Amino acid sequence: MDPWSAENTVDQRELARAETSAAYALGKLDGRLTRLGETEERLFCADLVRRTLLGALTQAGYLDAPERFADWFAGLARGPEHIAEAPSSALGIVRALLSEMARHPWEPLARTAQTLQRCARFVADAIAPSPEEQTRETDATTGALDRARVLVEVLPADADGPLPFAALAALCTAAAHDPAFAPMEAGIRTYDTGETLVALAGLRPITPLWALDVAAGILLAQRTSLARALPMPGLFTTERLLLAHAPDRQALALAHALEVATTAHLAALDTARTRAALLTQRLAGLRRSSRAGEAWILLAGFAPLGLDQLMDAIGVSRRGTYAVSAALTEAGLAERQSRQGKVLLVAIERARANEIPGPVFTGALGTAVDEFDEAMADLDRLLARTGSQEVTGT
Repeated sequence: MDPWSAENTVDQRELARAETSAAYALGKLDGRLTRLGETEERLFCADLVRRTLLGALTQAGYLDAPERFADWFAGLARGPEHIAEAPSSALGIVRALLSEMARHPWEPLARTAQTLQRCARFVADAIAPSPEEQTRETDATTGALDRARVLVEVLPADADGPLPFAALAALCTAAAHDPAFAPMEAGIRTYDTGETLVALAGLRPITPLWALDVAAGILLAQRTSLARALPMPGLFTTERLLLAHAPDRQALALAHALEVATTAHLAALDTARTRAALLTQRLAGLRRSSRAGEAWILLAGFAPLGLDQLMDAIGVSRRGTYAVSAALTEAGLAERQSRQGKVLLVAIERARANEIPGPVFTGALGTAVDEFDEAMADLDRLLARTGSQEVTGT
């Protein structure tokens, strides 16, 4: 689609098929969100946070974010390469989104974001910003989220019921006329070669459309299209905002984009189900108080973790991180890797749950713990006999 074309010719049957397909995907996602087990929820939320962060960074112009994110999160390397057209720093965007999701009404998502806030080791830029620049950065990122939320709140009620297409088009049009999100004209750069002046068209400055992707989840929840206000990474782009003059073409583009975003969530739910089954089977021999499963959820769903990050993420001591690492390694769910002098735990999921036998743990937490468990079992048997004798005497 050419956003500058004045044509608004769209086959209405094609538009109807696109909206029907998107509505079907939304309904399927809504149904599956209400039937998640606890482990599936946590795995899905960890993956959702990662996809939301990477989607926002990519939209903001940090195209190398997917390749550099894991090392950046672990504190091993600097963040994505900054570009002049980016509206905010990568670190500012990540912090704003984590803070937003940490207040989400869906408790598993909020709890996951809070955990990641505690254990993040994001490396700052080479040149530290001044306090004034940090304040402006925070105001810009949180302001974009607040402004996107306001645009959703002031949208008029539509007659489509739970179908969100008219509301999404209205939000797209409102954003196209809002100073915070409206597409900006590319600037002109002039260079003096010594003999003549050369004028070159620069790149178009990027507006924080990632905030609209987050607000779209609020909109879908308000229209009862979804039970949860899930962010929709990639739903809004500059090209779709520029189609405000061609409503049918804009509606078709939004329907396709909504189906793509919804399908990505459905695929993430499938992955979460497979991982949950694998986790349950592999860790079946561990004690219930073990934190190994909680650690693997973050490893598989979000990113590799250093041992120091594990301490903050799951609330264990330094010695406890070694026990968790040993349990996951023996179960074949993770491996230890050394990078730049730092030990990282990296998730492994090479086999499906129904293709492998459950492991037999031979003391991943040490013989002392085995002896303690045996002593507790003896104590339980003693208490059971004592209670039986008291009943008989009565």
